[in-house]
Amino acid sequence: MTNQSDTREIHTGSKRGSWYLLVALVLGVVLGLIYTWVVDPVVYETALPSTLNEEDKDSYRLMIAQVYAATGNLERAELRLEVLEDNNPIYALGAQAQQFMAEGRVNDAQALALLASDLQSSQSIQDNALARPDK
Repeated sequence: MTNQSDTREIHTGSKRGSWYLLVALVLGVVLGLIYTWVVDPVVYETALPSTLNEEDKDSYRLMIAQVYAATGNLERAELRLEVLEDNNPIYALGAQAQQFMAEGRVNDAQALALLASDLQSSQSIQDNALARPDK
């Protein structure tokens, strides 16, 4: 008889221990998420535009093109595009303009195409100036 009651206590104790462990695990996860999302969330302050994913780089390029269309400041637009560290910013602008045109975003596509065209023209003028030395 003593043997059976000891066995029951052992089984009951192991079940209770499993529940405590499970409740503690769930409670720890919930408290950890509350702490990281509400109490002390991560704030990124020094992210560089070159580290953005492609979708965000497209948004950044579009904002540059829209500001350029409004101000006409090509030098500032070039400086802003440099921080993206694209291999060929003119190609990237043109490809994005074509993509937006296909999606029906005509105004955005025109702003991107205008900036790409003016950058190409500016680059051609600079190349010609370098090819012809002043006498």
